[in-house]
Amino acid sequence: MFSTVIDTFNRVQVTGHTRMDSVGYPEIPIISYLVAIPTCDSVIMNIELFDSIKYSNVNIYSAPELIPDTTVEGNIALIEQFAYNCTVYETDAWFPGTVAETIDKGAIRAQDVIRVLFYPIQFNPVKKEIWAYSQAKVTLTFMNASGSIQKNVGIFNEVVGNTLINYNSNGLNASVSCGAGLTDTGFVYRDSLLVGQKIGNKCDYLIVTPDEFFYNEDILNLAIHRSGFNGFDVAIITTSTINGSLLRYIDLNYIEGSYWILEGRIVERIGNTTVYMLPEPVYVIDIYEGGPFRCYYDDSFGLYNPTPTIPCDYTTNINSELSMSLQVFPNPFNDFMTVACSESNCLTVIYDTRGLLR
Repeated sequence: MFSTVIDTFNRVQVTGHTRMDSVGYPEIPIISYLVAIPTCDSVIMNIELFDSIKYSNVNIYSAPELIPDTTVEGNIALIEQFAYNCTVYETDAWFPGTVAETIDKGAIRAQDVIRVLFYPIQFNPVKKEIWAYSQAKVTLTFMNASGSIQKNVGIFNEVVGNTLINYNSNGLNASVSCGAGLTDTGFVYRDSLLVGQKIGNKCDYLIVTPDEFFYNEDILNLAIHRSGFNGFDVAIITTSTINGSLLRYIDLNYIEGSYWILEGRIVERIGNTTVYMLPEPVYVIDIYEGGPFRCYYDDSFGLYNPTPTIPCDYTTNINSELSMSLQVFPNPFNDFMTVACSESNCLTVIYDTRGLLR
């Protein structure tokens, strides 16, 4: 094995937060917060910096590639493999070039949210200098806003309170007894109370189950528990029909070695029914923004939006009529790659992991 010293590096970390992980790019710390916002068309952010400190002779470490490896016990674990983007580290400019931005405008249940990212360090890899910021004021302006900032999310109140920095939780969760001692502890709607699978009354707790479990005793016991213990009105319906219409779904399978995590069954108007519920890029990732999988289109399936409360500002698609062949090599690559296609007027557009055009 051959190795050579190319430089020495510094790894910088902000306690309790993460770092940029674009392979080969500087590992700049990221301060990330999910913020409750009112229903609005868009959000404009303004940032005011209160201090800055300049440091010299600092070389930020490049984000490594995570590759699978087998441990002594025979388990598979991800280990760091050094990666270095020469083009980035030979560019005499501040990286990442922006101090703050907003991404992933979406919702948790009825609560509208947006993610605010703050980059407390700007790094010049040629001069080996950094500007560090420790205090800043962020102001968000909501365009065409309506309603209040804080929405009622029922038993997810405590979850949302622990997730958003400006949501005041009342402590309500699925383990809180709201029904104990109440005269009316809630109702369970099923069978004759559902006409054509249409819920005629508002409910506090909705159980969506496959057809074969509609009369399952455990499902009914869960509904009775939520009704009596929590004081909720509970409705039980099946996955095959909601509001009298069939729901479509997409099955996403992870491809071994892929950088994108696309996994699980996403049901229209419900979301992922296997592992994903909250809008965090954990199990299901939209390849353009690193957020939850949103809109999809192809010629046979048509337009699909699993969360109709969020508009399709872009659509992932597969064009079934596309016959052009495309090759990318080498894959993976460190410094340079070649894109070859069968058409003479082929246009290649590259986005980074934050959805920014490169």
